[in-house]
Amino acid sequence: MTTNRRLAYVQARLQARHGQRLTEAGWRLLEATPDLGSYLQSARATSLRPWIIHLPSEADTHLIERSLRLEWGDYVDGIASWVGSDWQDAIHWLSSLPYLPHFVYLLRNEPAPHWMLDDPVLANLAHSDAERRREALRTTALAAIADGIHGGDAPMTVWLDDWVRRFPAVTQDTRRALDRLRQTYETHAAAILDDPSRHPAGPLLRQRLGERLNSAFRRHSGRIAALFAHLGLMALDAERLRAGLVLRALFRDPARRPRWA
Repeated sequence: MTTNRRLAYVQARLQARHGQRLTEAGWRLLEATPDLGSYLQSARATSLRPWIIHLPSEADTHLIERSLRLEWGDYVDGIASWVGSDWQDAIHWLSSLPYLPHFVYLLRNEPAPHWMLDDPVLANLAHSDAERRREALRTTALAAIADGIHGGDAPMTVWLDDWVRRFPAVTQDTRRALDRLRQTYETHAAAILDDPSRHPAGPLLRQRLGERLNSAFRRHSGRIAALFAHLGLMALDAERLRAGLVLRALFRDPARRPRWA
């Protein structure tokens, strides 16, 4: 099991990463930039630089999405390398999250859009032949949750269930902390997908999730739950970065941008 000494080392590195995250004022300044080129230039002067360093100012939405999925996987793998082998499986599982909607789509035998063929991961799965696709999907990490999805369970629920199954033996206190995190993520996902009239708007839901994760990061300092809270916060940052990039790629002219954006 991961030792207290190793977790203290991990916490120090997480704390440094946590302190580098863009503040709300920084996000608002970034989001005031009118076009994709200016947005990228401004983002490269912040801690977001590693996420977008290779993106050209003429990037389309598919390139943006593909690049951010790969960057997320690299970030998760980097964090996993800090801990002992007992937790690496559960951490690596998080790198599959951006692919979950596409896996579900292909699992339902929907026709694959052309952009998937340019994706280094999805191109190997997006076969038009149903049998070849089923065989390819069985080779992915997400194959572990295919039966649950076929059975009608919510994809996010079975994805979280499989994350929990990857935990090593833990103390009761650690299990309770991780169970609370799991519930936080599942509640947020359900609210996002539910009837919008029953919940606050998406940005407010994400703000509240960020507040809960920040609280968990502080409360569980030096424990494995802090690592997963940090990754949750980084996922929110990546999601917000994605929104800023895709919006400017879709609407190059700020005057044509939707008012809600």
